[in-house]
Amino acid sequence: MVEINAKESPFYPGKPVPIEYFIARISEIERLERSIKQTLSGRNENIFIMGERGIGKSSLAGFIRYIAEKKYDFIGTHCFLGGVKDLNEMIRLIFQRLFQEVKDKTIFEKLKNIFSDYIKEIKLFGMGVEFTKDPSKLRTMLDNFLPAIRKINETIKDNKKGIILILDDLNGISKVPEFANFIKSFVDELATSGNSLPLLIIFVGIPEIKENMVRCQSSVARIFNITDLLPMNKSESKEFFLNIFNGVNISVSDAALSRMANFSGGFPMLMHELGDAIFWLDKDNHIDTVEALEGVIEAAKIVGKKYLDPQVYQVLKSETYRPILKKIGKIPLGKRFQRKNILENASEKESKTFDNFLFKLKTLGIINKTENRGEYKFANMLYHLYIGFLRP
Repeated sequence: MVEINAKESPFYPGKPVPIEYFIARISEIERLERSIKQTLSGRNENIFIMGERGIGKSSLAGFIRYIAEKKYDFIGTHCFLGGVKDLNEMIRLIFQRLFQEVKDKTIFEKLKNIFSDYIKEIKLFGMGVEFTKDPSKLRTMLDNFLPAIRKINETIKDNKKGIILILDDLNGISKVPEFANFIKSFVDELATSGNSLPLLIIFVGIPEIKENMVRCQSSVARIFNITDLLPMNKSESKEFFLNIFNGVNISVSDAALSRMANFSGGFPMLMHELGDAIFWLDKDNHIDTVEALEGVIEAAKIVGKKYLDPQVYQVLKSETYRPILKKIGKIPLGKRFQRKNILENASEKESKTFDNFLFKLKTLGIINKTENRGEYKFANMLYHLYIGFLRP
């Protein structure tokens, strides 16, 4: 008979972290909580949570929404707009998600009556709310976005103190000029109306998302308060692993903690992948350096297949690029490399494409420039380990 393992991992690889497992980012949380308090006074606040892929932007945004709702009586939604490339669909999803998140039956019924012309179908007390896809009606909603948000605020003000909208996964819509123009016009209209509105909007994305918006509408840059997420430092990373493992009664040696912190590079996405791999390898409720190293190798394989194979090896299809990638992958693990040193051993064909190769790797977040001219390093050691030593 096969024994069923009833263990449940406390790590969440590839997913936003549940509120109860959110750790660290204390200074960012304090700063964002101040924005919630400013919103309570009737001020519109517009935050951009910015950082590289896997840095924990969506998890932080979700945690701030939790604080706004539980501690300050806000109502809101976290709207993922992946694949959305026009404003009509964006506005439909924002209102649809907002309605789906309303748990108070009285508030839901009031909002349903106000927006009845735009609701196509309702099932199971809002869980199946579907807004219209009629282009003319969606255009009307778009043109009247501010009055619609005011109506919602007027409807909920006896029960709720503000509204929080989180717009995430903006890769497609950020390249649409109308999006930046719409956001800029909305904020300006609200600011000049003389009529306060307790609305907090949080945009979530990598730096290129903001750059896309600014490229489409240069003035949009001034409306954002930027929260720039950086990788966690070694101390924070160790605390992250220690708290989570201790929370499920697993002890960790100091040497194992150091190894985990070094290889994950302070990226929450990688920390969850690594922690999860080590968790399933543990057999005695104690993590030592051997299990940590085995977990590092397993996590590097998972990260490589999940993130690097589709992102890097699909982009770098050129037969010229592959040998260069092998060359930099073979440098000692965790070490930096100089552009000139790689070029010394490159063919003429490789030399001609090397700068373009570096640009692609930087854009993909695989390598970063260092403070020294012409010097680069892998964004984290899991990437380096997979590219240089584990990929078949």
